[in-house]
Amino acid sequence: MTFLNTEILILKAYQGDCILIKTFDENEDCFNILIDGGTPNTFDFSLRNELKDIAIIDLLVLTHIDSDHIGGVIKFLKNSLANGIEIRKYWVNCLNLIEVGFSSGKISYGQAKSLEELLLEKKEPLSKFNEAIFFSSQIRQDRGITITVLSPTSEIIDSLKKGWPELSEEYQKKLKEVKISGTVLSQVSKGSLRDLAKEDFRHQKTIENDIVNSSCIAMLIKGIDFSFLALGDSRAEVVEQSLRKLEYNDTDNKLKVDYVKISHHGSKNNTSASLLDLIESEKFIISTNGGGAATRHPDRETIARILFHPKRDFTKKVTIIFNYPLSNIASKSGELFTEDEMEDGNWCIQQDITNLELNDA
Repeated sequence: MTFLNTEILILKAYQGDCILIKTFDENEDCFNILIDGGTPNTFDFSLRNELKDIAIIDLLVLTHIDSDHIGGVIKFLKNSLANGIEIRKYWVNCLNLIEVGFSSGKISYGQAKSLEELLLEKKEPLSKFNEAIFFSSQIRQDRGITITVLSPTSEIIDSLKKGWPELSEEYQKKLKEVKISGTVLSQVSKGSLRDLAKEDFRHQKTIENDIVNSSCIAMLIKGIDFSFLALGDSRAEVVEQSLRKLEYNDTDNKLKVDYVKISHHGSKNNTSASLLDLIESEKFIISTNGGGAATRHPDRETIARILFHPKRDFTKKVTIIFNYPLSNIASKSGELFTEDEMEDGNWCIQQDITNLELNDA
């Protein structure tokens, strides 16, 4: 019997997300999952090289339609490399409403082309991408790989459909590239990590006013030798509600996973202590280069909640994994923590990591 290992690659995607899982099924055949594609530049910078030796992508997930998640996939699909790769299934919500294009590295509605049209040009069967993806009690299983969708809810999908005509202009503004300038301030002055973890979690926006991120696909993936909670840019309360409906709790039935990809590049608005209380994991991943548009990530508050949420087991060492060097991140988002703070709370960091070592999970 050949000894097989899963590879989880957290690719450098600038301010975006791009995750490639190379695993195997119950028959020991390759099973590849691509979750988002980062910014358009991500394809040239990192994704193209990882895909050149792959013949099949079993599942391609576009968690939501922000350009820092979908841009690299669109560029891949337009590239000749895609002609030699079979994509067996797409997960993307409200496909017929998504328009994509390129202008200075961002999605432009003015000269856009719909993703649906792009897939039709490739003569992909409708059955590959017409399934709505939302939370239900049903676990999706394919050849020994199980995926539990935690976000969005069917109600959020309905809201996304209803709100789309008004959303398009807002979304175009949201994606407008804003140059980050001026002095980058340290985040350490916000307060101690322990104190920040005690602060009440407040949503910056309602679900209705944050429909793009609210509609994000979040999922629990369980393979033969790994488990991975991929949160995309999902909202904490949506995922928490789904986990509780699946009968997870913060006492005797926590969700146990090898890795958690923290939501929205470590934004304080997407990770609550109450959600973290439901999860038992020692490895937390933050995917960002520090920011590249109107926002800077991650937030110190998110680090604080990961380390000091009320139900954490301090006998187990927590590792926070960054896919860029901390110096790069701090130059944009500000200093996140001091060396002295790393002595408190039984934790450590790994930086500039793109290939996860599963045997250490």
